[in-house]
Amino acid sequence: MSRSFFPAFLVALAAAFITLVSAVGTAEAIEPIKIARDDVALDLSGAVEIYRAQGDAFQVSTAPDVDGIVRRIEVEAQDERSTGDWAVFALANTTDQQLDRLIVAPHFRLVGSGLVWPDLGSQRIAAITPSSGFTLDRQESPDADEFHVTLNPGSVVTFVAELSSPNLPQVYLWDPGAYKDTVNAYTLFRGIVIGIAGLLALFLTILFVVKGTSMFPATAALAWAVLAYISIDFGFLSKVIEITPGNEQIWRAGTEVGLAATLVVFLFAYLNLNRWHDHFSYGVLAWILGLGIIAGFAIIDPAVAAGIARISFAATAVVGLGIIIYLSLQGYDRAIMLVPSWVMIIAWMVGSWMAITGVLDNDIVQPAIGGGLILIILLIGFTVMQHAFAGGALFQGLFSDMERQALAISGSGDVVWRTV
Repeated sequence: MSRSFFPAFLVALAAAFITLVSAVGTAEAIEPIKIARDDVALDLSGAVEIYRAQGDAFQVSTAPDVDGIVRRIEVEAQDERSTGDWAVFALANTTDQQLDRLIVAPHFRLVGSGLVWPDLGSQRIAAITPSSGFTLDRQESPDADEFHVTLNPGSVVTFVAELSSPNLPQVYLWDPGAYKDTVNAYTLFRGIVIGIAGLLALFLTILFVVKGTSMFPATAALAWAVLAYISIDFGFLSKVIEITPGNEQIWRAGTEVGLAATLVVFLFAYLNLNRWHDHFSYGVLAWILGLGIIAGFAIIDPAVAAGIARISFAATAVVGLGIIIYLSLQGYDRAIMLVPSWVMIIAWMVGSWMAITGVLDNDIVQPAIGGGLILIILLIGFTVMQHAFAGGALFQGLFSDMERQALAISGSGDVVWRTV
């Protein structure tokens, strides 16, 4: 009886092992995303499975095909700098027509990028290999990784993406025509915003001619910092100068540090804080020197520099709000005039915080944040121009004393008789 027990036990153990392996293989098989002909854009981010540190050769189970068969495939890395991270997703064409789609992964996404150690963008996907067919063709794009895919009627295809960075913020499946129209619409909006920002920066710089006080160069510097930030965020700077892959993070961190530094300088110069107390001058000088050191550190670690710059911007906005409230209660006219602009800065900062922490998750948030910066500079420009033209040199010398007297008499309504 004992002799027959052990073979039966071994058979049962082997059967259990085979069942366990089959269950594991089934668990690894992913569910495909069904695509209809009318689908314009599908967000695949939630359906993508990420595998970390899998090496140069990656094995995965495909999604069940139309017959329910699950296969095991192996994909080798094509990038020499492979990180060993892979992403897997599956698509199912439920129509009776062939569908052409674009798989798009943007290099930078402000939403969910983080505050202290932000993701400043990079190439996301090195290559995509389908479970059947050849590696997908990469489309030329400076702002995103785009791959063209053709899905046959009734097919179920599993895609294995070789990641170039540890993060994959967003993956979209676009209809090519709709994607082109969307890109053109955003390009028009970005062009308008950059044009307005450039004109504002140029106009505020020209105000040097009117009055040479420190308020105007500080405002112009803030406007140029905003223009630089928007040019990087909208991908305009890469079309003007050549930015090598990997250096975009340094440029982005540098513009964020510049934006934080110029805001401090503007607050100090506009409110004439050095007249209220000498400690303000020392504090601002130390703050600017610290941001200057951070700007140099951006070459080594852009993410840390950008995180410190974002914290500095928030601290400047909060401290500036307290100073403006205090000086407004003292009856200081400049502080009172700056209240609307600073309220706009606080609102923009809250919106940016909600975006980078993922509370606001929408595709229009990032362009809206850039447009909000232009509104802030526009409002600050109107505030500064009141000081430029109020009793300025433009209105001096327009009328002589005799002309003023004649206008005064004429305006009095009396008749003046001249005797000879």
